[in-house]
Amino acid sequence: MRLLPRPVLLVSLATASSLLGDQLLYAVLPSHFAELGLLPFQVGLILSANRIVRLVTNHLAEHLCRRLAAGVLLTLSLVAGACITAVYGLSSSFAILLLARICWGMCWSFIRQIGLMTVVDTAVEGHMGRLMGFYSGISRLGSISGNLVGALGHDLVGFTAILLIFSAVSLLSVPLGPLSRRGHPSRQDAASAAGTAGSASWPLLLCGLVVGCVGQGILASTLGFMLLEEVGASAEIGGLSIGVATLTGMMLASRWVADLAAPLMGALTDRIGVRTGAFCFFVLGGVSLLCAGVLPGASALVGAVLLFYVCATGVGVTLSAQAGLRGPRAVASYVTASDLGSALGPNLGWLAFQFELPTGAILLLASGLYVLAGIVAGVFLRHESPGRRARVSGP
Repeated sequence: MRLLPRPVLLVSLATASSLLGDQLLYAVLPSHFAELGLLPFQVGLILSANRIVRLVTNHLAEHLCRRLAAGVLLTLSLVAGACITAVYGLSSSFAILLLARICWGMCWSFIRQIGLMTVVDTAVEGHMGRLMGFYSGISRLGSISGNLVGALGHDLVGFTAILLIFSAVSLLSVPLGPLSRRGHPSRQDAASAAGTAGSASWPLLLCGLVVGCVGQGILASTLGFMLLEEVGASAEIGGLSIGVATLTGMMLASRWVADLAAPLMGALTDRIGVRTGAFCFFVLGGVSLLCAGVLPGASALVGAVLLFYVCATGVGVTLSAQAGLRGPRAVASYVTASDLGSALGPNLGWLAFQFELPTGAILLLASGLYVLAGIVAGVFLRHESPGRRARVSGP
């Protein structure tokens, strides 16, 4: 088997380009929402609306991919996503931004479902975890660029300009999507037969809920505000004054830099199994958040959050591989549980700030959720190697 099959590379790059505008919002809005005339609770709604709608559209995507050409659905979703990125930059209306985020949520359901199932369709026995790791690592280059380049671009050329640039890049990358589906069945009929026999288990769904709530929800949406409280409007690093939006972007980008190690973590999970891998990554991640909540100073917060991101990468690869083993239906259920957590997380975090709860209390809550998920994974999650994918005969 080739180190990185062509379909996985192409769909990963297409996914990465689609994430640019979405990830910029997480870096900029938490610290600059007032410039757009938004209120704190509106920021929570904007950053969670795309996840709320995916509670419905994830299973819609799985259903339509069994009946319509996946390449066509992927192309339409990528084009729409690029146009939505331009809308972010051209409007400051809360209602329009909220509607755009809802539309983006629908697009992402199709992009992610088809991307994950392209990996599943390509993987051979013993390599599911590794290929899921490659998909995660490459696709999250878009998140790194959206967080880091987007935040820096905001500080240099402005909110509208950088989003229009990102929109153009996303449009130019659209052809990679349909090219990744060449050589695969146009529909996911064969894979869906496997998915029907293997639905997602409740431990997998609970772990997915916590993954979304903590990492993609609470932390991603409130980190900018936490840093604003710790360092103010700017920070001095190496004699340079760095704006809090750029600093937030650097921190959020480090989350996705950790994803570059995802192939190694996937290969490790192939060896030690889902239960052991998920337990270790969850508990270590919970401990890192505990340190972030109780240790004083911005340095402790930054260091602990960086360690958490490494653990979150391991958790994500492990659980995605487990869901992929069981087919499209399990994938749709798992990502829906994760999206439910991601939708709840920003609202929990920003409501806590609205009621002036300390940052430490929010981080301690997040730590407890991660440790709880680790216990559930260690006790109840099915113990198997992600490389052992059941063979199913297609029509």
